[in-house]
Amino acid sequence: MKMRFAWMLWFTCCVFVEIAQSDQLIKNIKIVVSNPSDSARAAADVALPIAEIRKIAPDFKPGAALVTVSEASTLEEDASVLQTEELPSQVDDLDGDGKADELAFQVDLAAHQSRIVTLSFGDENTVWRLRRDYKQRTAALFSRKIEGLGWESERIAFRIYFDPRNAVDIYGKRRPTLQLPMYASPDYGYHDESPEGRDIFRIGDAIGIGAVAAMVNGKVLKVADVRDRKWRILASGPVRSIVEVEYDGWNAAGRMIHVKSRITQWAGERGFEHTISADCGDEFTFVTGLTSRAEIPAVNSAKGARTAWVATWGKQVVAPGPTATEMVDGQNLGLAVLTGVRGATVTSDALNHLLEFHLQGGSATWYAMAAWDQEDSNRKIARDQQSFVLPSDAIATREQFLKAVQEQADQIELPG
Repeated sequence: MKMRFAWMLWFTCCVFVEIAQSDQLIKNIKIVVSNPSDSARAAADVALPIAEIRKIAPDFKPGAALVTVSEASTLEEDASVLQTEELPSQVDDLDGDGKADELAFQVDLAAHQSRIVTLSFGDENTVWRLRRDYKQRTAALFSRKIEGLGWESERIAFRIYFDPRNAVDIYGKRRPTLQLPMYASPDYGYHDESPEGRDIFRIGDAIGIGAVAAMVNGKVLKVADVRDRKWRILASGPVRSIVEVEYDGWNAAGRMIHVKSRITQWAGERGFEHTISADCGDEFTFVTGLTSRAEIPAVNSAKGARTAWVATWGKQVVAPGPTATEMVDGQNLGLAVLTGVRGATVTSDALNHLLEFHLQGGSATWYAMAAWDQEDSNRKIARDQQSFVLPSDAIATREQFLKAVQEQADQIELPG
C-alpha cells in the first residue's frame, strides 16, 4: 500500500509486510519506514489512512492500537529484536462522522535508514494496559479572547483572526510549554512581557504568516467579504493538532467562491502545514506570504527551484503592549513560507512578501515557519531552577534560520 506522509518529509512509501495470526488477543501489522535522504530526520511525521490499513487487516481497531518501533531494517532482523520503543500516536476523525480516518505518529530516522514499525491491536483491555500515557505536545482552541482560532506546538503558537482580517499571528515562547489556554484566560495580557511567552508579531493590514488570500488585478485580496465563516477543531493531541476554517461565499471581486482551509500542527515543529481547497477552478490566482518590513530584505528561493520560498530574518519582534508598534532592539524573528505547488512564484506588494500560485486539482499546500531567537531562553532545567543559555536546537542566528528553511525546502522536494 502507499502510505501518506506529511508532505514535507523525505521518506519512501511504507508497505505492510506481516499480520499476526487472527486467533491471538493482540495482532501485529509490520511496516517498513525508509529515509532515502543523506540527512537524518528527527521526529518524522507519519499519517496512515485507516482505510488502507483495513485493506490488510479488516478487523483493525484504531481505538485500541499501540505503535512501536525497532532498530531493525528487515523482518528477519526484527524477529530477533528483544527491545522496542513505543511511539506516541493518535487516531483522528477528519470528516466529523465519528469514525477514525488516520493514525498519526512520529519516528526518528537516520540518513538512509529503514526501520520496522509495528501496529499492535486487538483486545481493548489488553492494549490499554500496555499503552503508556502520552504527553500533550500540541493543542488547538477557539476563543474570543484571542479573537479566533489558535494552534500550537511546544515551540510556538499561532492564531488566525476569525474576522475580515483573516491574518495569521504569532505567539513566541521562552520555554517549551503549551500556552494557548493561558493566552485565552480572562484578563491575561498576552501582549505583555512574560517569562513564558507573548504575542510578538505585528501584522497591521498585511496577511501575517501563511494565511490564504488572492491576487486580483494585481492587488492582494484578503478573505474578508464572506457570507459565512465556520471553524472546527479536528484533532488536538500528543502528535498533532488539526484545525479547519470554511469560508462559504467569499466575494472575490465579484466572484463567489467556497474555500476550505485546513491547518496541521505537528509536535515539536516551528511551523504548520496549510492546505486549501476551493471550487473556483485551477485558473484563479491565490497567494500566501509574510508581513514585510522595509528595513529587512527578503531571501528567496532560486529561480526555477522545485520548491518556491521566501524568508526574512531580523528586527521584527514588536514591543510589549497591545498598542505597541515599534520593534524590540536586540531580538530577531525569522519567518518563511514554502510551497511545492508547481509554477508558484515569489512576488511582493507594499505590505507582504508573497508566494503566488494556482490550485492543482482543486487544492494547494504550503508550509509556514517562524523562529524567535528568544526561544527556550527560560527553559527550566530543574525544580525552581532556570537556565538562560539557549540549547543547541534553538535558532539564534540568520544563518541557522536560513539553513532550516533550506532543509525544509529540500524535504518538500523529495516525494513521500
